Amino acid sequence: MKPSAVGSCVQRFWMGRTDCHACELTVPMPFAILDPGRHRAELSQLGNHLLPAGTPVALGGEPADAVFAIRSGFLKVWQYDDCGLCRIVRLLRPGDIFGLEALFQATYAHNATTLSRARLCRIPADVLGQLEQQDPRLQYEVQRRWHQQLQQSDEFMLSVASGSSRERVLKLLRYLAKFAAPRACPRVRRLDMAAMLQISSETAARVIADLKKAGVLEETATELRFDPRALPPLQHAVEKIVNGVTFSGQDALRH
Repeated sequence: MKPSAVGSCVQRFWMGRTDCHACELTVPMPFAILDPGRHRAELSQLGNHLLPAGTPVALGGEPADAVFAIRSGFLKVWQYDDCGLCRIVRLLRPGDIFGLEALFQATYAHNATTLSRARLCRIPADVLGQLEQQDPRLQYEVQRRWHQQLQQSDEFMLSVASGSSRERVLKLLRYLAKFAAPRACPRVRRLDMAAMLQISSETAARVIADLKKAGVLEETATELRFDPRALPPLQHAVEKIVNGVTFSGQDALRH
């Protein structure tokens, strides 16, 4: 991602810079614990960016010169497997941090792209290193968030990426609802579903179409809207699709 700022932080006159101490977001940024008076020079080097969905944030192998904290929206972290297929290895949400490997190595290990419209804080890696040395609380906070993200990745692999193709789509929807809460569930392209679940995009499209036809899922340009409790149970859903029987909204809600 180019370092030029494309959005404001707290006020319009604060264009391109980040005031973590005055941040009005419901998810606090890691630098909110710092004394803005003591660290004003360092904090002034942070950048704030508002990016549309589908914008590359970083590419694996590129020089890792910055870390990105997510203020709003969602990111997908991905790479190509040995067969040249795109695999999404984890999702990031507000409060998460991407690119912490910049503190330990010269290049990014993964690619990152905005899954939805997102606002990011760009933190130069050398500035983050200086601030961690000056205030151990920040080092602990960054480590805590990194550990939380690893737990999220483990949960994703254990709870979603197993079972039949159709089961995986339903599991993914339940996971996304929990992952995004209390914010709206982001719309996920069928190609991205395929890259998360190691299934075909056609299968993902068919399952989503069945759920929309049943009235248990709505889709806008930016959101997936559904009640996870209204989704049919996994085995029931698989049997219905295999047998060519269309979901009905009442049928799904009874189960």
